[in-house]
Amino acid sequence: MTNNNKISSIVFAVYILLAFYAFGGSMVNSFVGYPTWRWVGANEFPKFHQVDSSLIIPFFVVPTFLTFIPLILLFWFRPMIISKWLVGLALLFKLIAVVSTITIQIPIQIELDKRFSLELIERLISTDLIYRKIPMILLAITNFIMLYKVVKHTNSLTTPST
Repeated sequence: MTNNNKISSIVFAVYILLAFYAFGGSMVNSFVGYPTWRWVGANEFPKFHQVDSSLIIPFFVVPTFLTFIPLILLFWFRPMIISKWLVGLALLFKLIAVVSTITIQIPIQIELDKRFSLELIERLISTDLIYRKIPMILLAITNFIMLYKVVKHTNSLTTPST
C-alpha cells in the first residue's frame, strides 16, 4: 500500500466515522429530543433549553462540523473507487443542511432560549424535517454508497476466485 493509499484510507475512515456519528445524533435529536420539548413546562423551558444547547454543542455540533475536514480532504485523498462526483454530492447535501441550520433553525433556537413557545417548537420540527433531515438522509445514503463501493472493491481484491 502506498503512502497516498494509506492517507486516503485514513481520511475516508475518519470521515465515515464522524459522518455516521453525526447522522445518528441528528436523527435522535430530531425524532426524540425535539418532540419531547413540547412537554417541558413553560417556566422550566428556558433553563432546560440553555442546558440542552450547552450539551449539544460539544457532543453534536463540534463533531458535525469536524466532518467537513475529511470530507473536503476526500477531493484529493480518497479511495480510488470513489469518484469526486460522489464527494461533491456529499458536500452539497452537507452544505444544504448547514445553511438551513444557520438561516432557519438557529434563529428559532435563539428565540427558544428566551421563552417557551409551542409554535416555535412546531416550526423547528417541521423545518428541521424538510430542510435538514431530507438532505441528511440523502447524505447518509451517499455515504453508504461510498462505503459500499470501498467494501465491494476491497472484497474483489482479497476474495479468492473459485
